[in-house]
Amino acid sequence: MDKRIDWVDYGKGIGIILVVYGHLLSSGYHAALKIPEHFFALSDSIVYSFHMPLFFFLSGLFVESSFRKRGSRNYLIDKLARIAYPYFVWSILQMSVEVIFSSQTQKGTSISDILAIPYRPWGQFWFIYALFLMHVAYALFSKLGKFSIPIMFLVGFGLFFFPIRADVAALTGFSTHFLFFVSGIFLGKYLLSINAPSVPLWVVMLLFALLVGAGYFTFEKLIKPTRLTDGSHPFYFLFLSILGIIACLSLSQYLSKKNLIRSLRTFGRYSLQIYLAHMLAGVGTRMILANVLHLQNWVLHITIGVTVALTAPIVLQKISERINFPYLFDFRKSREKSPTSPS
Repeated sequence: MDKRIDWVDYGKGIGIILVVYGHLLSSGYHAALKIPEHFFALSDSIVYSFHMPLFFFLSGLFVESSFRKRGSRNYLIDKLARIAYPYFVWSILQMSVEVIFSSQTQKGTSISDILAIPYRPWGQFWFIYALFLMHVAYALFSKLGKFSIPIMFLVGFGLFFFPIRADVAALTGFSTHFLFFVSGIFLGKYLLSINAPSVPLWVVMLLFALLVGAGYFTFEKLIKPTRLTDGSHPFYFLFLSILGIIACLSLSQYLSKKNLIRSLRTFGRYSLQIYLAHMLAGVGTRMILANVLHLQNWVLHITIGVTVALTAPIVLQKISERINFPYLFDFRKSREKSPTSPS
């Protein structure tokens, strides 16, 4: 396993909280929770302007070191075990539950949708699918040697401004986010080779004030609130994504240096598990709150839902380890003694 770097885990923790919040806010809004329309539109637009670019950027940081360590073949085998395997497991689990409760979910799911998992990711699983494609793309581009990163940057910029519009294989998500993945690969050698710099708190606060202010101004004065991932405003998307990534990295480095809010670091270490299971946990919580406890306050819904969605997957991971069934989120442990297994 690659050596853990605390500030990266903090960054993933910040990112996964934004992901869970964004998904449950949207899910609750479309499930008729009385979330103020203007608040939802602004909050959804600002969060979606940078939270997934942040995750793809962080995912790229360790790519080169992992590839050099394993070689092309073992690198791809590792990604099959760590990314493709849980993609199939959790896609089937979530979609099966949605089939059972189809009358109470926003988007009907059918058996044919489950059979389409290999080429058409469902819901939030597009990220896992696109991330796997990016790792495959890196393995292919790496054959170009010293020209691989420049060429990937050119491809990334081209796809960002002219994304592939196709409802298969997460190609749209791949197109609009490959640039951030490549940026993480390129900057990883610099960001990981030095200790996290001491970022003053006032700088962190200023960056977040700029991020929120720029997001508010963009969606209030310049364009209508929208998810910029739709490719309609690539320059706004690029600007807010870069600003959001810098702000979140600065916060993560500050918290890491001060050893503050260590729960964020924990969420970051389990970010994959949380990403895979958070919708089942969060939507299930909302259904219990609304239908069993008859709670309608949207603030409590989002607060409780996000809390459960962040913690339940970690508890599930711990239980699976305790009962010696480590294959719920990761297939690697079944090959611990194999030479292809990560050290």
